[in-house]
Amino acid sequence: MRSPLRALLITGSLVAASLGAATSAAAKSSPPAPPTLITTNFACSNGVCEVGPGNVGMSFAAGLDGTGGPVYTGPECNPYTMQVISGSLPPGLQLGEPDCEWTVTGTPTQAGMYPFTVQITPGVNNLGQIPGPSGTQQLTITIGTGSSDRAVIKGASFNVHVGGLRISAWDANIGALWSVSVTSTGRVLFSNAHRIPYYPIDGSQIVGGGGGYPCPFGGCDLTVTNNLGSSATVLLGKPTY
Repeated sequence: MRSPLRALLITGSLVAASLGAATSAAAKSSPPAPPTLITTNFACSNGVCEVGPGNVGMSFAAGLDGTGGPVYTGPECNPYTMQVISGSLPPGLQLGEPDCEWTVTGTPTQAGMYPFTVQITPGVNNLGQIPGPSGTQQLTITIGTGSSDRAVIKGASFNVHVGGLRISAWDANIGALWSVSVTSTGRVLFSNAHRIPYYPIDGSQIVGGGGGYPCPFGGCDLTVTNNLGSSATVLLGKPTY
């Protein structure tokens, strides 16, 4: 005869197994969380992110990259579609997908602050999976008249075999001109240089110049400025070969 305690343990195990199976099934059937916009290069406050600023008459480019949502396996090179669902871009700018990255590009024609909301929708992949819900992100682009800028200086490197000094940065004003000097001495390494052309054109910037390694072997600080008034100090480490 089965003891009451043993019967109780068996019943509890069956109930737990049933609940576990139900939870697992619910997890498998529930849609993934909506995708979000990567805002690392933007200035965000209270859920709203400033993409620019830009300037009237100066070339502008800012990549919009999504993350999250269901696993994507193709066939498109970008797993998301994006569109402006409220507000508007500044006159002269447009949202498109050149080179597999959604990008706001163009040349602004009118100063002002332009709020808008972008919708990020997962693409239908070739496995037939349910795309999942769309996400949204509130953005603004402020357009000035000649000196509005927000440069994000990301690093400096010097490679002997590829032509010397390189400064990596992000700046939506892709027409800006860059200058670099040694902070401690003021020695100018290059001035009023354009970004080195490469794709995608999404606000990522690489600027550089030739010449020898400008620091003592252990490295030194460099002052990076542009013609729009941005300035930052970045450490240049040892050269690589």
